Amino acid sequence: MGRRLLLPHTRRLMLFLRPMRYSASATATATAGSLRDPLHVCVVGSGPAGFYTAEKMLKGREGVRVDIIDRLPTPFGLVRSGVAPDHPETKIVVNQFSRVAANPRCSFFGNVTLGSDLSLSELRKTYDVVVLAYGAESDRSFGIPGEDLRGIHSAREFVWWYNGHPDMCNLAPDLTNTDSAVVLGQGNVALDVARILLRCTTELASTDIADYALDALRSSTIRFTWLGDEAQYRQLAQQRNYVKFWV
Repeated sequence: MGRRLLLPHTRRLMLFLRPMRYSASATATATAGSLRDPLHVCVVGSGPAGFYTAEKMLKGREGVRVDIIDRLPTPFGLVRSGVAPDHPETKIVVNQFSRVAANPRCSFFGNVTLGSDLSLSELRKTYDVVVLAYGAESDRSFGIPGEDLRGIHSAREFVWWYNGHPDMCNLAPDLTNTDSAVVLGQGNVALDVARILLRCTTELASTDIADYALDALRSSTIRFTWLGDEAQYRQLAQQRNYVKFWV
């Protein structure tokens, strides 16, 4: 029926091949026909995984046609909504993706949601290959008491907020009632969050940060960020007056 593939560009990428039936008398005809007919591929998700998949498909097979669909009206996924606005060099990859989208054998369809606008079974009936290349859009709960309290946000929410993602434009984190923020994690995203919270807004004004986020950061009273892992947070959480704000 199909194969499951996992690429480093996304947490979820699955590939479905359209089931084919063969008979002894029709095998040769079907094989010859399949070589003549152009392969029609649907890629669900227009982030890095989706565009890299489309690029490889277009380069790897002559005549293949690729349709990329996404629930958002704009393409590029995490390159647009996940990369920090003060790292424009990382976003240069959109030039490569734009060339893929400009290929006459590639089409992009935004505002199309899998599961409501169309179903997976409909896609599998329409296309020869369906690739699910969308990433994780929900957060993992740590099971820590109080993690759902006001003023506590996941990194996904906060990053989407300052990058102008439509799902988080109304997040409105409170940045004015404390001088400290606690960031749970020590990876790239944690450092991005800490840096955006503390960076001079005059410098951020020259980036593509969302206007509403820039306005909020201009009035922010946060002057310190604390980076830590889960174990450190559990210790800090016991000191309620110490943990004022957690991203």
